[in-house]
Amino acid sequence: MANNNKITSGFSDASVNIAKLIADNYVIVCDTNVYLGLYRFSPDFANFALDCLRKIQAHIMIPYTVKIEYDKHYHALFKRRQGKIENSIEDTMNLIEKQQNKLKNSCATLITRQFPGADELQDKIDEKYDELKAMLTDYFEQRSVLTLIQDSWTSDVVKEFVQKLIDDKQIMQDFTRDEIYKICEEGEKRYKKEIPPGYKDGKNKDGIRKYSDLILWKEVLQFAKERQRNIIFVTDDAKADWWNRENDKVEFLSQLYEEFSKDTRKRKSENGGVAGPSLKIVPFVSADFYEAVSRSMNVPKTDVVEQALRITDKDYINMIEYAAFDSIQDTLKYSGFEYVDESALTYIGSEGIEEWHIDNYKLDRFTMVERDDDQIIYELIYNVEMSSHSCDYWGRDDDTKEAIVSPDYKHEVNGQLTISVVRTVDMLMDFEDSDDFDSSEIVSGDFEEWSFISGDDYDDVPDAYSTCPDCSRKINTENDGGNGFCLNCAPNH
Repeated sequence: MANNNKITSGFSDASVNIAKLIADNYVIVCDTNVYLGLYRFSPDFANFALDCLRKIQAHIMIPYTVKIEYDKHYHALFKRRQGKIENSIEDTMNLIEKQQNKLKNSCATLITRQFPGADELQDKIDEKYDELKAMLTDYFEQRSVLTLIQDSWTSDVVKEFVQKLIDDKQIMQDFTRDEIYKICEEGEKRYKKEIPPGYKDGKNKDGIRKYSDLILWKEVLQFAKERQRNIIFVTDDAKADWWNRENDKVEFLSQLYEEFSKDTRKRKSENGGVAGPSLKIVPFVSADFYEAVSRSMNVPKTDVVEQALRITDKDYINMIEYAAFDSIQDTLKYSGFEYVDESALTYIGSEGIEEWHIDNYKLDRFTMVERDDDQIIYELIYNVEMSSHSCDYWGRDDDTKEAIVSPDYKHEVNGQLTISVVRTVDMLMDFEDSDDFDSSEIVSGDFEEWSFISGDDYDDVPDAYSTCPDCSRKINTENDGGNGFCLNCAPNH
């Protein structure tokens, strides 16, 4: 039977007592990405995660949709995982030896040309490369990779775990074809209104596949209602149609809470004239879930796993926030009015805007947008202050023929800039400090003018005898456009 313990937080929370929830008759449901993620984790962490899942294995139900999706992908991921592990040490050592041989050839040339001390230089280089090889050997041994290759994953232990769930009838009832078609029809309407979950898949998937998240969700709702069971729901789908993500806070969408409560509660007509209780759903991302299981059910952690659980997305963002902004500075400097509303500027000189100068920037927040295979996409939102100058063309000097322009007008703008950063996570280095990323680009910018300083504020226009009624610029013989307007504004009248 369901219980009425109040779960007040919508955040994925590693401090939740999983053992108590299980004692209160909660059922655990993991998304496909949780099982497939085990192939992508570093070896130590994958074994820890499996230990956690085995600890609560009797309380897991696998949706039929998850089984179908898992069966499509597990074989390729297992093969890829084994290849990565078995080749990592050899590939790394080969890379070092290749670079060492290049330097040896260079040193040999120096020796041939009788550079003084070239042979001693070669000996020192060889010593340093030997130190590097020893350091990498220690690295792999400390992470138990050599032992793991020989013993731990000689078979697909994830597949064996999932198959055991199925063999023990811990699988939800699949929908009929007609029921799936009805869900797809509903999904088409929901996605147009951006009702979660799954609408983010509407743009990059087709057919029934783009409704797989919604079908999964409907399975969970149906199971919870029929069995009157509360749910622990674990998913690593990072998209905004499941979670609100900001910095390191991950909050399950309120619309999903409301739908779960509404659609799993039995009406009086379905429950002998008495309305059923409100059921609960407790959401997790997998890392928080494993930590919660470990804490409440005494699953041991190695030092490497402990480190992995401590390192957060925020730690990574803190390491790259300046490098990420630096990588797009030139693009922003020469972006003109791509991110600045030209019509909102007080006045722009006839010669147009110069490049933008970045006066100040600070990271405001970040969010993980998506994790797909070994790639993670983050969006970093910065508060940025920029300034630039423009001026008016006043003509040419009769003698030198040099252009005569007005004093500069200074434009100062501020606003927010969103940068997308793509990071590839190598399974063997997954939880090490890393300050690199694959690519970055500006996603959007929204800047408004907060200060305008006209050329008159910098320097008086010599021998001015009037003021332009349009732009308030002082007028002298050099910039008089006639009819009381300056050269720039006169054509408008």
